[in-house]
Amino acid sequence: MADKAFLVDITKCQGCRACQVACKQWNGLPGEKTEFFEGTEYTNPVALSAITWNHVVFSELDRSDPIHPVWSIMHTKCNHCNEANCIRVCPENAISKVDGWTIIDQDKCIGCGACVNACPYHVPQVSNITHVNDVGQKIVQKDKSHKCNACTLNERDVPACVNTCPSHALQFGHRLAMIEKAKERLKEIKGTYPNACIYGLEEFGGLHVITILKDKPEKYGLPTGKDAVAIDIARAEEVKSIYAFLSIFTLGLPSLKRKAFSIAQSLSSGNRKIS
Repeated sequence: MADKAFLVDITKCQGCRACQVACKQWNGLPGEKTEFFEGTEYTNPVALSAITWNHVVFSELDRSDPIHPVWSIMHTKCNHCNEANCIRVCPENAISKVDGWTIIDQDKCIGCGACVNACPYHVPQVSNITHVNDVGQKIVQKDKSHKCNACTLNERDVPACVNTCPSHALQFGHRLAMIEKAKERLKEIKGTYPNACIYGLEEFGGLHVITILKDKPEKYGLPTGKDAVAIDIARAEEVKSIYAFLSIFTLGLPSLKRKAFSIAQSLSSGNRKIS
């Protein structure tokens, strides 16, 4: 899957949530206990989590016509940033690039939450449960960080979410080809959505999820410009250096390592969390 990317065209998304279901089924993820209308509009569950790696967000960009409001239905997952904050801050180097995808090594993860705080898209989350799927894989582990792995754990040629999308709002292929498709599609929809744009070309060094938006990224709460640049590596390395020393005294216990990381953040310059 080297140099591959997802293409998300939200102008085609019907909000059926087939991608959510397919991701759950393929990866053997447990369901979430939710409440009706728990999220904004028809969004349910509220957000991505350690056990929900694909998520469909409902909102309305324009309510001026109450009979025909302009809906925004957006598929979200890990964007697999080329310059990923989560990789920079992980004190155990548990997160790395594998064929272009940002992957968490569960054997190394200590559940410190550094990636959770550093991700501008609020993607990785630390699980409070352990869950074994139908074939005996411990797909979700308590006190470990989890997120979309682009179907590289249970490997397949086309990720489950893309394979099941009935409206072809999700596509998958070589990144440059997906970008060209996005540009062609943008020309087609500009008449209907004059503020439509392509997101993911440059943000955080380029994303491996290219999204065609109906409106400006700010309308979706997406970072742009200086807010879409990877965090200062020097700051991250300072925290990791302090942590490396403190971790000597943790006896290899994840709980003590988490405490050591928290102390390292407090002792670093500026006395603030990496974010």
